[in-house]
Amino acid sequence: MVRPAPAETRLVWDSVVQRSDLEPTVLALRDSFSDAVEQGHWAHVATLLDRTDEDLPSALSANALRAGDAAGTAPVHHAALQGAHPDVVDDLVRRGAWRTLRTADGDTAEDLARRLGHAGLADRLRPDVALDVDEETWTSLEIFLHALIEVRTRRLDRRLRPPQLGPLLEHPDATMWVGVPGMYGGFACRWAEDTAEPTVEVRSWSRVVGGSSRAHHITAEGVRPVTRGLL
Repeated sequence: MVRPAPAETRLVWDSVVQRSDLEPTVLALRDSFSDAVEQGHWAHVATLLDRTDEDLPSALSANALRAGDAAGTAPVHHAALQGAHPDVVDDLVRRGAWRTLRTADGDTAEDLARRLGHAGLADRLRPDVALDVDEETWTSLEIFLHALIEVRTRRLDRRLRPPQLGPLLEHPDATMWVGVPGMYGGFACRWAEDTAEPTVEVRSWSRVVGGSSRAHHITAEGVRPVTRGLL
């Protein structure tokens, strides 16, 4: 009997910075969600995340920021800042919240909780990293990833929230999708297989531009194009 291949885990990076890049209905829902998060109305947050509207299937996630928030404060960061009940954090994580997420200042939710003296909550917020990559390598990979995205999207004149690789450290077998408004496409990032050093495989394309598909490997040493086996 042929068994179906397991479904690939797909992570979605919230890259939107400009509020005008969201449809009005999506923007209104995102604002309602962010209001509930910032006011600590966690039961309402859960209700919004449980929505199954077919017309807004991916408008919200446990990692959604307020559109236009330059501080990069995700729900787990707000929970830390509020000293929320540990059950709130556990529920966010069950719903897919990433504990590796960093604010624009570089703080994880664990950092914020410890700074405010919420030791027990900080323990709950400690990232569960499944892949061990040293900080210097991790930083270099992100710098080169951001440079690649900047080059590939330069003509669009869009400001984007640069993706972090922390989610792929928590979920090393997953693919992280970085959508780009106006590109009708984006970047699919995952760890490359059978490489001697940590390598991020990045596939990018635009659905409206023929021949736009590209594939690159990113290491701590730089970016190189790949033409075989990825497209």
